[in-house]
Amino acid sequence: MASTSSPEPFCDIVIPVWDEPERTRRCLESVAACTPRQARLLLVDNGSRPPTRELLERFAQEGRLPTRIIRNDRNLGFIRAANQGIRAATSAWVCLLNNDTVVTEGWLEEMLRLAEANPRIGLLNPTSNSLGFHAGATPLDQYARGLMGEAGKWTELSVALGFCLLARRELFDRIGPLDESFGMGNFDDDDLSRRVRQAGFLAARACAAYVYHEEKVSFRKLPGWEREFEENRRRFEEKWGRRLRILWVMPGAPEGSAAAIGRVALELAKQGHWICFACPPGRIPTQVASHAQISELPVAEGGWGSKVLLRLLTKRKKPFQLLITYDAGWASRLQPWRWLLPAEILLSPSPDEVEKECQRRSHSP
Repeated sequence: MASTSSPEPFCDIVIPVWDEPERTRRCLESVAACTPRQARLLLVDNGSRPPTRELLERFAQEGRLPTRIIRNDRNLGFIRAANQGIRAATSAWVCLLNNDTVVTEGWLEEMLRLAEANPRIGLLNPTSNSLGFHAGATPLDQYARGLMGEAGKWTELSVALGFCLLARRELFDRIGPLDESFGMGNFDDDDLSRRVRQAGFLAARACAAYVYHEEKVSFRKLPGWEREFEENRRRFEEKWGRRLRILWVMPGAPEGSAAAIGRVALELAKQGHWICFACPPGRIPTQVASHAQISELPVAEGGWGSKVLLRLLTKRKKPFQLLITYDAGWASRLQPWRWLLPAEILLSPSPDEVEKECQRRSHSP
């Protein structure tokens, strides 16, 4: 075990590490360059081979950031390693960070400012490619600087992802750490987000903080990870219910119903359901449409049927399971296509009926 002292760090950054020396080096270099010294690193070495062990030792000895290394003789999995770090943390704030990430200037300060200013936020992610924000050909630092105009802004998430996750240490004391029944990992962050919401807090994204994530690098090296992924999905759904994909077609909806529909949609999104509104631009309130689980398919009031049908037919990998429409004629014209459409049709339901149907389908055997 190696360590350097740090006077009262305000945040412990927990990084589980299992081999991948080049990616780990890239992560640590970015953290050292972009993170104030008042933070401390808790590096949980999950039974890595000598090149990675030596890399961690050298980094700790350089003293660029206060660092403590926690050694495991074998790979205990991401969840148990993360929990080791959480339990070793003594700072007011804890940030879980994957070793296949690259942080950018101001990432942690912006997240901490937001979280401290908004006590209802329990879990906070940065903006990231993992949340759909891709730098593309733009250099990472330049892309991150372009987000600085969003400083102080945040948007609600239904699930805070575990690749970079900031929380108060007292929150873990209150609801417990990651659930180790999820084995090596996957769906543990979904479960944590649900428990945080159950405790009365929100999950959110810091709009002006950016962290790049090279996804599932370590998981793909594990034998049988796809099988364990499906087992964890089943475990999560048995506990919390299935998450539905809903296409909500708004043309024909009763006049003045948008506000009530928006309230129900927002509640469903907070529960983890994905909702796509097919509607004229501006029909859905901004605070609803901005939720990470809600998207829009812009359509005109007239001639929208073929565009919506095309979306139904082409969304094959993750198809819609529920189709809400207020147009009985269009619904009847879907009949020749029913064999291709797995979605159940709800015709002209009230917002309360939609909520009850989602509850039933989510928890039905």
